[in-house]
Amino acid sequence: MTDKWGRRLFLAGAIWLLLMGSVHSLSFINPLTPQNATERQLFDLMSNYKFNVAGTMRSMDNFMTGFSICFMLAALGFGLLDLSIVKERAALLKRICLVNILWLVVMVGVALRYFFIVPTTFLSVALLIFALAWLKLPSESIP
Repeated sequence: MTDKWGRRLFLAGAIWLLLMGSVHSLSFINPLTPQNATERQLFDLMSNYKFNVAGTMRSMDNFMTGFSICFMLAALGFGLLDLSIVKERAALLKRICLVNILWLVVMVGVALRYFFIVPTTFLSVALLIFALAWLKLPSESIP
């Protein structure tokens, strides 16, 4: 069994994750601007109302920004890891595909519950690419 398509799909998945993280990083360039008085009040409260969390004062905006950065870094980190091992043996790539599949299944589940269509679609495409790569990659290297 040739692993050519599996490797191509694995590489495509790595590039897709890097693209996903890069696109998400664009959200940090322009701050959100309120469209009406209600949004202005919401943004003010999200940024300026702080509450005590384990002895530190944090706003909801602090949490949202932090989790958003973590999402971006997860995509970039997994993409870089995948890109760095793309030339390894097929059996290793298959195991790493499974790791990617597992975290992407969880992320798609979270996205379906809490996010909107764009991140859900990006995550679903990544999941599909790695699932196809996993199917195409052989379990053991054939000499």
